[in-house]
Amino acid sequence: MSIYKTISSKEIIRKVFRDLKPEDDNWIDDAVEWIGEALEHIGSAPQLSKKQCVLDVADHKVLIPSDLYYINQVAINSSVSPTDASELDTLTTKVKDLQAAIVDAQEDGLEYSDTASVLHEINSRIVVLENIYFSDSSRLQPLQYGSSNFHRSMHCEGCVNENAHYEDTYIIDEGYIKTSFVSGKICLSYMAFPTDEDCYPLVPDEISFKEAMFWYIYKKILLFNPMFKVNGIKYDFAEQQWKYYCSQARNAANYPDIDKYESFMNQWVRMIPNMNRHDLGFEQMNTREDLNRD
Repeated sequence: MSIYKTISSKEIIRKVFRDLKPEDDNWIDDAVEWIGEALEHIGSAPQLSKKQCVLDVADHKVLIPSDLYYINQVAINSSVSPTDASELDTLTTKVKDLQAAIVDAQEDGLEYSDTASVLHEINSRIVVLENIYFSDSSRLQPLQYGSSNFHRSMHCEGCVNENAHYEDTYIIDEGYIKTSFVSGKICLSYMAFPTDEDCYPLVPDEISFKEAMFWYIYKKILLFNPMFKVNGIKYDFAEQQWKYYCSQARNAANYPDIDKYESFMNQWVRMIPNMNRHDLGFEQMNTREDLNRD
C-alpha cells in the first residue's frame, strides 16, 4: 500500500466526542473493538508491522502476544550465552513489576514519570538482548507445528515451521503456544497491528481511513442506541457513509508503494527456485535474482 503517517485511534474517538457530543462515554471500550472490526473490513493487512520477541516457556506453554495477527516463524536458538539469557529473564521480571506499579499509580492519581523512564531504559536493553537471539539466522532452528486447519490459520502462507524437521514441536491452543518441551525460550517472529503506548490501534493519517473509522463507530452507536441522533442522521445514512469511505480506504490500502511493488515483482518473476528457503527464514526472498545463461 502507499505509505502514510499513522495516528492513534484515540484521535478518532476524540473526533466522535467533538462532532457528536455524546452525553456519556460508556461506548469507548466498545469503540476500540469497533475500530479493530473496521480495520478488518477494510482489509488493512499492509498496515501490519513485523515484530519479534523472545518468550519464556514454562510448563509446556507461553501466552501469545496480545497484538499478534499471525505467525511468521517459531524457532529456538540454543547458542545464546547463559549470561545473556539470565539477564533477559531478570529484566523481563522487572518490566512486569514496573508495569504493575505504573497501573497502581495511575489508579491512585500518583506521579509515575520516573518509573516510566526506568521502564523505557529496561525495555531498550531487552531489545538489545532479544536481537542476540535473532542476529544469526543460521543458528535459529524452526520448530515443527501441528497440521490442523486452526494452526494453519494462525500462520503466514508458506510458514517455515510447516516443513521444519526439528524434533521439538508446538501447537496453538486457547491463546497459548504449547511446546513439546517443558521449559526454555522460543524466538517468535510475527505480524502485528501497530498500537500506541495505551494499546489503541494505529490507523493511517489519511482522510478516507479516518472518516471510515468515524462512521463505523457512529453506525454502531446508532445500532445499539437508535434514539441517539445528531442533526437527524439515522442509521441508514451512517451505513452509507461507512461503506463509501471503507471502499476508499480499501483502495488506498491495496495500492502498493514503489518499493513494495518492486519487492512483489522480484518474488513474482523469481527465476531460480530454492526449496531450502526455510532454513534461512526466507530472509532474501524479496531480492532480485537473475538467471545465469552462461
